[in-house]
Amino acid sequence: MKKLLLIFGLLIMLGGGTVGALKFFKLGPFQGEEVVEEKQEEEVEDTTLFVDMEPLAIPIFRGNKVAATVQIQVKLETNGKDNVKKIKRMMPVITDAFVRDLHSFMPRLLKAKERIDVLIIKQRLQLISDKIAGKGLIKNVLVQSVIDQPR
Repeated sequence: MKKLLLIFGLLIMLGGGTVGALKFFKLGPFQGEEVVEEKQEEEVEDTTLFVDMEPLAIPIFRGNKVAATVQIQVKLETNGKDNVKKIKRMMPVITDAFVRDLHSFMPRLLKAKERIDVLIIKQRLQLISDKIAGKGLIKNVLVQSVIDQPR
């Protein structure tokens, strides 16, 4: 009786293994027709949209006093209305990150260059926006104007 149960168990395991192998390799009754789905290319909107930001006011300290205030007007470039909504939701975080970074970066820039270089600021803000919002959400950071107000 024990031998019969052992042989029956081995036959069931062998049959299950065979069915599994046939299904995995798509052979025999599991061969089936391959269905090729045609993926319709989604129409991607190539509309470039701009999101205005509040002017960024960065104080420059010399000693214990404010030596100057730099005001930077920035626009963010993106594609699609969905991205504009995402950026507007993230705007307080983006603005905070820009101000924090520029607060420490501007004195170093002024020491090295002795003037404000718009291209360097643009590249720096693009780097920050990629970190905060994710790469590709903000396509470009446009620095419209930089006003240096000495005190």
